[in-house]
Amino acid sequence: MNRPGLRHRVSTVATIGLAVIWMMLWGELSIGAAIWGLVIALLIQVAFPLPDVPELESFRPLGFARLVLVTLGGLVVSSFQVAAKVLAFSRSTRNAIIRVPLRSDSEFITAITAELVTLVPGSVAVDAGEGWLLVHVFDASSEAAIDHARSRVLSTEATVLRAFGTPADRALLRED
Repeated sequence: MNRPGLRHRVSTVATIGLAVIWMMLWGELSIGAAIWGLVIALLIQVAFPLPDVPELESFRPLGFARLVLVTLGGLVVSSFQVAAKVLAFSRSTRNAIIRVPLRSDSEFITAITAELVTLVPGSVAVDAGEGWLLVHVFDASSEAAIDHARSRVLSTEATVLRAFGTPADRALLRED
């Protein structure tokens, strides 16, 4: 088995993230918990090396904060929209499955976009491929509604690209 060198197996971002998770699991914010969290995080990364994910190396904290805020806002707004559609008994809703071409071919970006699209009520990512996402849309009553659903998926992808995208991925946003 050909394993990468130790320098390439240990990520600063993953080490800090795992240490924070360790402290949250113990429910204790102390120096001891932080040190043990760092030790456990390093051991996990050395014993079980993860594949190289270039998007994690270009993690942008402000972009991630925006991603969290936009997703939380989308959860609130979409919950009310779906509730209003469900409670409007007089009108039936039309559903559709739409194919949305994405800007990035990255599996990582596609996976996060699919997860966030599914997380927000009113849409579910059904399938994904290289550069596309198949999405079930709750409200497909008109072409405008379908176009709006497509634009929401692309907006979600753009927010993900700003948080995790490589410089080449972020350049795709400037082309649009």
